[in-house]
Amino acid sequence: MKVMAVSVVVVNHQGEGRLRACLESIFAEAPDEVLLVDSGSDDGAELEAERDFDLRLIRLAGNLGPSAARNRGLAEARNEQVLLIDNDVILQAGALTSLVEAMDLDPGLSLIQARSLLSGEGFHPEDPDRALVHYDGAGFHYLGLLALRHWYAPLRDMGPARTVAVDCAISLCCLCRRDDLLAAGGYDESMFILWEDTGLSYVLGLMGKRIAVAEGAVCWHGGGTRDLSTRGSKARIPKQRSFLQSRNRWIFVLTSYRLWTLLLLVPGFLLYGLVHLGFVVSMGHLGAWMRGKWALLGLMPTLWRRRRFIQRLRIAPDKALLASPDLTFNPGLAETPLKSTVRRLLDRGLSLWYSIVRWALR
Repeated sequence: MKVMAVSVVVVNHQGEGRLRACLESIFAEAPDEVLLVDSGSDDGAELEAERDFDLRLIRLAGNLGPSAARNRGLAEARNEQVLLIDNDVILQAGALTSLVEAMDLDPGLSLIQARSLLSGEGFHPEDPDRALVHYDGAGFHYLGLLALRHWYAPLRDMGPARTVAVDCAISLCCLCRRDDLLAAGGYDESMFILWEDTGLSYVLGLMGKRIAVAEGAVCWHGGGTRDLSTRGSKARIPKQRSFLQSRNRWIFVLTSYRLWTLLLLVPGFLLYGLVHLGFVVSMGHLGAWMRGKWALLGLMPTLWRRRRFIQRLRIAPDKALLASPDLTFNPGLAETPLKSTVRRLLDRGLSLWYSIVRWALR
């Protein structure tokens, strides 16, 4: 098999039970090099991988999060094209080839995501009649949220595979042009995890770069980050996720939007904030939400420096990137009559305000 001039950066933390399958699927694609960036693991999976696979192990000084791991891998990769992949992802045969071909056909692409299917208990990507799409790219919502494409949609309902332009690439499995991502400042390490891919995608958009999903490049996404990810209608949102959502969405918004944009969007922020706060209280997560806001205040000097860096890169206006699509919710989260009504009214109110102020954005 011909070796592809691609570096693969595998992001690992406590990969026991899933890292091996991920690596086996990667080496079946014959990339030029594989870097395993380990973020503070103590389960030994990374040492077993170093022993059993022809890879380079890079160990970070503790659990610094996937943002730091990806940035380290980008800095040390020897190829311009780099696949960033999490340790709970398994590539379908030919997925890396499909990503490379799509990027080679379009020199203007900076970042291209694989289509991920849900895998793990209760999900069956191997069965086309039961497979569900998990992450398939996303569009930006002006609140600092994402409208996910084909969220939990049956794979059988998807049309012919294409390469489709999107606003944001979800970072679990993406091929990138290394120099473009480094020029954008890489992933924001102050976020640790969550919203880091939203922030990077937005900065690339401000720089005039383009992002896509290669629907023919398929991967299977396992259980996600332990004690953080949620799956299905019965999953309970962990408090740590509420903390990160409370902090990281505002890290993104405050560093990326123009000040004028922030001012115009205040009513929309307030409307969503009130509804979301009610949801937080109903889950018993008010303390985690407040800790997130306190942590945000402590980061202000860092955020100001990050903001100055991002705004110097800007060639596109916020108006070209933001929109007001319907919000994406986890299955089952807003399906009772009351919650469904609140969701519908929230979407309409947010959309109405955006239609009023959109003309003034710049």
